[in-house]
Formats: sequence, structure tokens, C-alpha cells
Amino acid sequence: MNRSSVPGRDTMKQNMRQKNMQAYLFLSPFLIFITVLYILPAILTVIMAFTSLDSAFIWKFNGINNFRKILMDPNTPIIAWNTVKYVGITIFLTVVLDLFFAIMTTYFIRDERKGNIFKSILMIPMITPGVVYSVLWLWLLEATPNGLANKVYMALGGSEPLNWIAQYPFVIIIAATLLTSIAYGTTVFSSAVKSIPENQFRAARVDGAGEWEIVRNIILPNLRFHITFIALWETLGLLTNYVTIMLITNGGPGVQTEVWALSAYHKAFSDSQYGYGAAISLVLIVVVMVLMLVIGAVMHHQEKSRS
Repeated sequence: MNRSSVPGRDTMKQNMRQKNMQAYLFLSPFLIFITVLYILPAILTVIMAFTSLDSAFIWKFNGINNFRKILMDPNTPIIAWNTVKYVGITIFLTVVLDLFFAIMTTYFIRDERKGNIFKSILMIPMITPGVVYSVLWLWLLEATPNGLANKVYMALGGSEPLNWIAQYPFVIIIAATLLTSIAYGTTVFSSAVKSIPENQFRAARVDGAGEWEIVRNIILPNLRFHITFIALWETLGLLTNYVTIMLITNGGPGVQTEVWALSAYHKAFSDSQYGYGAAISLVLIVVVMVLMLVIGAVMHHQEKSRS
């Protein structure tokens, strides 16, 4: 019996190896793609961060001079604080608006079709190409009487057109980013609200709870995991996002809206200080990696506490 079973076992192992090889073959294009477009550039960035590479393209090792330069740059504290403000304020407003729209369109508006129409409207800024979206903002806030914002302002009694971008740059980049961020979180929160058992709502109403008490005592506690996930996920995206800021204010006036990722871009591609730009990027990569570890730990802890 044992001898006769060996060939069958060998055949099973051979079939398993063949299946594994097929899986590797299917995955190989994706792995090559990831290696070429993500892993190799990341390795090159690390190497470049310790060089004085510039427009002459001479790879000269300079130790940690680029990181000393970051610490000595008088704009570094301003840019770091801009990044913290930009991410913190945008995350707070994003989560608050996500919750508001999700609860209003899923819990208070019982007609699912109407709620879905509203959520589809929220999706428009997110799916609009960044260049088109930014051009619309520039047209809206044009500093001449032809700008839509100035037309409204002057119609309401304003004496002369305002340069909105120069006067309120930080408010504008937060507003522009906010409109592209709220659709995703609203969709996640809406799905979470729908997953809450209906008997929890019925029991609360039987006990005399009002609608806002139900929101505070049932809906929000059930969304704690999702709120944490959206806040951390959006934080990762905002730390590496600079396209909207670059197209609307380009970090100005001065460095008033310059964030860390945009600073790396400017140093590398505007000033041709590739090594210095890589060092700034490497700092950001380390921060993002630490945040990813934190996200994993928080998600794991909350998943365990839920179960």
C-alpha cells in the first residue's frame, strides 16, 4: 500500500509545482513592472541622496551633507510646518465632511437612488484630471474682473477685484484638495452605515432615542475602525501629494504653500539639485514607511478588539 501510494503522492507534488510555476508566470509581468517602476527608483533615490548629483550628472558621494543642508535651510521649518498644517487641517475637514455626507445620504435620506445621485456628484472632482481641475480653480479665482469669484465679489459691493490666490493661498489649496478627497471616504462610510444591523436602530427608537442620539451612540461608535482607516489612508496620500498645489500656487507666494513633497520636486527638477532633492524625498519616504507600519498596527489592534 505504501509503495503504491508513493507515485500518487509524487504526481500530486508535481502537479502542485506546475500550478506554482503557472502562478509565477502570470505574476512575473506585474513583479517586473513593480521592480522597474518602483523598487529600482527607490533604490536609486537612496543612493542619490548621498551624492551631490546636479545638472552635470556627476555621481560624487558627499556623505550626509545633503541632510545637513536640509537642517540648515531656513525654509525647512516653514515647509515642515506647512506640511503638518496642510495634512492636519485637510484630514480633519475630510473626515468630518465624509461622515456628514455619508450619514445624511445613507441614514437620513432613505431614498437610496437620491443618495446615490448626490454621491455621484461628489465623485466628479475626484475623477476630473488634475490639470483640468486646477485650471478651473485658476479661472474661478482669476485676479481680474473677469474671474468668477471677483464678479460675485464686485456684484456684492466690492470696490476692486481681489488676488485671491495671493491673499488666501493656504485656504485655496486646502479647499481644492478637500473637494477631491471627500468622495472616497463618503463611499466607505456609507457602506459601513448600511452594514449596521437594523435592529440596533429599532431598539434605540423603542428606548426613546432621537435621530441625532442614534448617530452619536450607534452610528459613530460602529464607524471607529473606518474613521481611523480613512484618516491614516488620506494622510499617506496627502504627504506625497503636490500636484494640485504646484498647479494652483506652485508653493507660493514665497514658500507660504510649499509642502515637503513639492519642495523635493522643486529642488530636483527646478533647481537641478538632484542629490539634494533625493535627500528630501528620502526623509519623506521614511516618514511614509513609519506611517504604514503604524497603520498596520492600528488596523490589527482594532480588528482584534472588534473580534
